[in-house]
Amino acid sequence: MRSPFITALLLCCISLSFNSSAAVYKSVDKYGNVTYTDDPSTVERYGDKAEKINVRPTNVVPGTQPIDLESGGQNDDDNEADAPSYNVRIISPTNEYTVTPGQRDLIIAVATDRPLTDGAEFAYYMDGQLLGRAAVNNFSIREILRGEHQIRVDVMSPTDQVLGSSDTVTVYVHRASVLNR
Repeated sequence: MRSPFITALLLCCISLSFNSSAAVYKSVDKYGNVTYTDDPSTVERYGDKAEKINVRPTNVVPGTQPIDLESGGQNDDDNEADAPSYNVRIISPTNEYTVTPGQRDLIIAVATDRPLTDGAEFAYYMDGQLLGRAAVNNFSIREILRGEHQIRVDVMSPTDQVLGSSDTVTVYVHRASVLNR
C-alpha cells in the first residue's frame, strides 16, 4: 500500500523539478533592465511581457585521476640517465647585441621546448662564471660592466646534471669613459 503512494509522490516531485528547471523567462522593462525568472507572473504584474527562452544544457566534463604528488608521477627506480633533455634558446639579448651607455641592466630571457620538471633549474652564465640559478626563464644582470661578454644558459637537474645548453650569445657593453671627453 505504501509502495504505490511513494512511487506516485516521487514521480510528482521529479516532474515538478523538470518543469521548474526547464522553463526560463526573459523580460526587459521600459528602462532596459533585463530580468530572467522561472515565474513569468512576477514580471507580468508590473506590465512587462515575459518571453520564454530555451536554455541549452550545461556542459559537463568528467573528472580525471589526481596526480600523485608524493612520487612526482615517476618511479623511484628512475635514474639520472632517464632525465629529459631540453632544447634551450636565449631569446634576449640577441647575438652581438650592444648595450648602450644609458642602459644599466641586461635582462636574459630564455625559451625551452617544454616546461621545467622535477626540480630542474636554469643556470645563467656570463664569461664562464655562474651568475645564478632559478626556475624562472629570465634573469637580470645589474650594472653590467663594459666590454665584450659571452652569455650561456644551461638547464640543470637537482643533482647538477646538465639537461640542456643554449648556444653562446655575445653582447657588447658600451659605457662612457673619462678618456673619451
